Amino acid sequence: MSYLERLAPNELLSGLLAVSILAIPREYLKAWIALLLGDDTPKKAGRLSINPLVHLDPIGTIAFMIFDFGWTRPVPLRPWKMKRYGLLIVAISGPILNVFEAVIFAGITKNLLRHSFAFEVFYKSTLYSFTYSIFSLFPIPPLDGSKILEALLPEKYSSWVMKYEVYGTLFLLSLLALWILPLMMDPFVKMINSFVNSMIGI
Repeated sequence: MSYLERLAPNELLSGLLAVSILAIPREYLKAWIALLLGDDTPKKAGRLSINPLVHLDPIGTIAFMIFDFGWTRPVPLRPWKMKRYGLLIVAISGPILNVFEAVIFAGITKNLLRHSFAFEVFYKSTLYSFTYSIFSLFPIPPLDGSKILEALLPEKYSSWVMKYEVYGTLFLLSLLALWILPLMMDPFVKMINSFVNSMIGI
């Protein structure tokens, strides 16, 4: 499917619903784990919610719908409020849950009528969950990979990563605008697409 075809209303709607379905449990879980580990920042920010609007990032959502990968709004965290290795646990929970989500969504997709709207939504949720599990590990703020790096680095370096997080976001957007991220992710997307097709028997 061409990028232009993905701008069709039904494609955009199914993509938006697919991102919402994967985002709610992923981001809710991260906020809940952070709270359990002592950081109530996500709760105060309203991230313990099943409202997809609080979890979706506009640019990241558009990237999902056009390129089959993207990102959600980062959960605000205060690592110093959490127990030891709290930041690492919260950060790694996102990619891990993505894989579980993908397996569940694939099972649902397999039992839906092919080419139906519901099939398209859950097929995309499966694909997006797998691609996000890989893409989120990139060590670029605000992706989970940068949080994992921050948690593993000595304090003097991890504070530097935190300080320049806003520039990481701009860097991420620049890579997307310059078409560098789509080129980097294209082999992964194609491989995952084939894997998902085999999972659901296409």
